[in-house]
Amino acid sequence: MNRTDILLTDDFDLAEDPVTFDLIEGPSDQQHVQLLVTSDKNEWKENPHAGFGIHNFLKGKYDQVAFERELQIELEKDGYNNAEIIIGNSLADFKILLK
Repeated sequence: MNRTDILLTDDFDLAEDPVTFDLIEGPSDQQHVQLLVTSDKNEWKENPHAGFGIHNFLKGKYDQVAFERELQIELEKDGYNNAEIIIGNSLADFKILLK
């Protein structure tokens, strides 16, 4: 999709240029997907229906079909219609490839 936004660090802090202390802007699709997967519904004031809440799936019984279906629905609602979900041996081992 090639979205750009203000970037975050691995700790979800705002990324700053170390010299000018300006916020860093750049490609943000992976960041958007990561935030979508880790956040729950009602955590985003502007879009309360957005959020996948992966921790809810990791705590419960392993249901790969429900996991993939719900994740695909959330990705499509955010505009990622051609995302490919690859699940390894467990739900904790998955990748999302954006096309």
